[in-house]
Amino acid sequence: MESRERVLAALNLEEPDQVPCHTILIDANNSDEILGKPEIDDFDTLEQVKLNNPDGWIQDMSNLIEGIETSVFSRCVEAAAVIGLDVMQVGIIPYYALEEQEEGKLLLGDVFGRVWEVLNNEGNFNPYYLYGTTNSKEKWEIVKENLEGPAIEKYKKIVKKFFRRINKKHKDKIYVIVTNDYLGAFEAASQGLGWPYYARMVKKDSRFIKEVHTVIAQFSAELYKSYMDAGAEVFVESGDLAYKTGPMMSPKKFTELVLPGYKIITDTVHDRGKKIVLHSDGQITSLLDFVVNCGFDGLQSLEPTAGVDLALVKKKVGDKLCLMGNIDIAHVLTYGTKREVFDAVKFAIKTAGPGGGFIVSATNMHPAVRVQNLKWMIEATHKFGVYPLNH
Repeated sequence: MESRERVLAALNLEEPDQVPCHTILIDANNSDEILGKPEIDDFDTLEQVKLNNPDGWIQDMSNLIEGIETSVFSRCVEAAAVIGLDVMQVGIIPYYALEEQEEGKLLLGDVFGRVWEVLNNEGNFNPYYLYGTTNSKEKWEIVKENLEGPAIEKYKKIVKKFFRRINKKHKDKIYVIVTNDYLGAFEAASQGLGWPYYARMVKKDSRFIKEVHTVIAQFSAELYKSYMDAGAEVFVESGDLAYKTGPMMSPKKFTELVLPGYKIITDTVHDRGKKIVLHSDGQITSLLDFVVNCGFDGLQSLEPTAGVDLALVKKKVGDKLCLMGNIDIAHVLTYGTKREVFDAVKFAIKTAGPGGGFIVSATNMHPAVRVQNLKWMIEATHKFGVYPLNH
């Protein structure tokens, strides 16, 4: 089987020729290690933009962000193909440089009202969420008007060009899918409003919170349509719904406030016969029925350090969801030995692989994950993941 056929078989809860292998990202520093560092890095570009136009560099930087994102994701996909992954995800992030900057920092905003600081990951931009600014109904109305009008028209064009460019370049080497990482309906809502205001309004005015999720989901669904127009077949809707100790809200609240928005997204994807997976870190077990009821085809992360019992998840929803993940990034893929990586992959495949519907995947990604450990994860998947499974 080719990678595309292998991944789609797993998402259809079937047995492919072997268990596919995936990560949600390869951070830019690791892409540089795999491919070689570019002559000019992101921060070199920033300094050159400031030098060329000291009074208007902010607008120039905003104009360059789309190109930087395309380059970063293209290198990520190329690096994933080089080390032998079956599938890699890409997706635009609606950033722009803020007019008000702080000395020594680069601050970005996005269409949901979030503020991000760009950290330096070995010369590469690494955005870090700081806070939300949409902390009133009046501010939300401004964001809503943009999401329902100018922003959607702008980003529909951007995503179509973005995906076509990357997929055309790499589709013969690896299966390229789409992530909605920084646009996920739950995180975009809660982070855009800011957690204190979001939590207060959940108790005070739940209809308002439901509206925020729904509007953002409609925005996401329109972007998904443009991605599908450009050839995308599989999506990962990203949004951490849980801490290591349990969900951020009760299953009842998630069902009341978030499910309607997620259904807009999953129905949009399914109407065209495509597949969609939910990514969430944390202890997600009590939300398994919620994930199924939202209409997702798969669930990614299954974080072992959060106490997620892979055998229990397989038993409860393995006939309804393709399971992806369970390979730890806190130790196994960061500091672990080859034996530890092989043991983790072997356990995951033995537990969730029988009958199909499983994809080996790192639970998440961060710059400290080692390239060598990723290569061991792939090697172990090839060793233990051939169907029929025989351990």
